[in-house]
Amino acid sequence: MNSKIKLKPCPFCGGEAYLGESWENTKSVQCSICGCGTRHFLNKLDAIETWNKRINVPENSSKK
Repeated sequence: MNSKIKLKPCPFCGGEAYLGESWENTKSVQCSICGCGTRHFLNKLDAIETWNKRINVPENSSKK
């Protein structure tokens, strides 16, 4: 797997995301603007893949 995976922008505000590491050596991805983020993972690739996972919702899918 590619060791340099690009982080997608925040799904809520569009802010730039970053990979952080806690003092317990766990990894998470967080938005630099609104602060939302993933839970903490032991593996950085799990945190990145979770952050980048998106559900595609068609633009014309409003509930009526």
